[in-house]
Amino acid sequence: MSFADAVKTCLRKYATFTGTASRPEYWWFFLFNSIGGAVFRLIGGNALESLWSLAFLLPGLGVAVRRLHDTGRSAWWLFTGLIPPWLIVLLCLEGKQAGNPYVAAGASSTPAATITEKSVQPSTAYCSNCGKMRLPGQEFCASCGAKLPD
Repeated sequence: MSFADAVKTCLRKYATFTGTASRPEYWWFFLFNSIGGAVFRLIGGNALESLWSLAFLLPGLGVAVRRLHDTGRSAWWLFTGLIPPWLIVLLCLEGKQAGNPYVAAGASSTPAATITEKSVQPSTAYCSNCGKMRLPGQEFCASCGAKLPD
């Protein structure tokens, strides 16, 4: 995920506290928020920085909650921010897919590519033994095991 994509996603999900956020999404938005705060502090002092922080409070909390959801933890873990190194460790952990109640059933960050008869356009190549359709790149029939002609 690129810097621009991460910021757009976080701003589009301005106050969304459900779902998950990947590590790049969280850290790119964190960088954007930090740079913005620093720039406004240099330009206008505490007043502009305070406005910036207030404007990006909900998106920052939202992406942090979604990041914790990605690791399989609830938003209550944000209270471990009282021990700053521990929260940083939690936000840096890899996403958890298996057994994660916050990930939609069947959702995966990298969907597996599979070829099935339904996803292939019908052709004239069928097994002469059993009549099952031949899939692309298939040398032997999946049903009866007979060698398919080239």
